[in-house]
Amino acid sequence: MSGRAQDPVVVSARRRARSMDGILVGLGAVIVSTLILLLAGALSGRGLALLADAGMAVLPSTVRAATGASAALSYLLSHTLVYLLAGIVTLKLANLADRLPPLMVGLLLVIIIIEFGFLVFTTESQASGRIDAVTWRSLLIAHAIGDIAFAFGIVRAHPSLRQDLPRGFEW
Repeated sequence: MSGRAQDPVVVSARRRARSMDGILVGLGAVIVSTLILLLAGALSGRGLALLADAGMAVLPSTVRAATGASAALSYLLSHTLVYLLAGIVTLKLANLADRLPPLMVGLLLVIIIIEFGFLVFTTESQASGRIDAVTWRSLLIAHAIGDIAFAFGIVRAHPSLRQDLPRGFEW
């Protein structure tokens, strides 16, 4: 009897752990990509001004308009929020992929579409003059390295994904 009363608590604790794993994965990707962007700023001689320039892109501009924050802070806020949400949602969907492998293929396609959207929005920001070529290249490089860190963190937090992806194509 007492074993049954404790089962929901264990499930609830595991759900919190998954959410916390997603938050940690997202924070890890934010830290890595932000450090790469800061490194690019140092190498280009622009230092922290590169963060402010990155804050002129589409999503940070929306955050800046809504909050009144500086360009650099709006970049950091939007960047952190997107990666945190992505980490939590990806790990929640990865749990479903264990039971329904084709979902993994769909998840992979959604990630590709989102990354393509990021490429389009940053390219549009560069083409419209919101950000310059150095900022654009730095954002793309930092984002790509952040995504690699994100993928590594997701696979570490949910190791069965290595088997789920090939199984998803077998259905």
